[in-house]
Amino acid sequence: METTGFRTSENDRILEIGLVHLDPAGEVTGEWATLVNPERDLGPEHIHGITVTEAEKAPTFKEIAGTVAALLRGRVVAAHNLPFDARFLTYEFGRLGIDVPLDHRLGVCTMIWAAHFLPGDPRTLAGCCAVAGVPLDGQHDALVDARAAAGLLRHYIRDAGPVLPWRYLFEAGSRSQWPPLPDPGTPWVRRTTSPPGPSAAQPDGPGAASRGSDPE
Repeated sequence: METTGFRTSENDRILEIGLVHLDPAGEVTGEWATLVNPERDLGPEHIHGITVTEAEKAPTFKEIAGTVAALLRGRVVAAHNLPFDARFLTYEFGRLGIDVPLDHRLGVCTMIWAAHFLPGDPRTLAGCCAVAGVPLDGQHDALVDARAAAGLLRHYIRDAGPVLPWRYLFEAGSRSQWPPLPDPGTPWVRRTTSPPGPSAAQPDGPGAASRGSDPE
């Protein structure tokens, strides 16, 4: 996801969400993404590249909360820097008075597992993708980043062999009690502008860390 900043304590909000569904083998079975109107200023546009015009046309989180809940229900959540994403999603649902079962300890963080699966222990999404040979074309677009994180997870699954180190999470994910929110089918809105900066995956180095799904 892309956000207006790093801190929910300072009322930073989600600007864009990208979700990719995988099967247990790591193959993509579906994806969904939308810009989100944060109902405040957009923060550093030079990083995320989302314009005021785009954000004003996007649904608020309240309007997509049911869709997001439906997409995550019964799933093991994975992300690059999962604690960051889980914290922001929990915050957004909490603003609506909704308690959701999002706990980064019950998910798969592709950044943390890089220490196990990737030589050199890269940290950023770009660095991990460069080492793993996963395409990352258009970083800071939430769906592009989600596809890249999905590619990393697929790489880890193939390297892990038949016994996944997080296999115990599948039962926990199936038993998680998501609230029965209605899914109104709010039309999603994709960005029309490209994120700024280099589009190809780059190894770790000065300035390599990014916001949202990458480590801060």
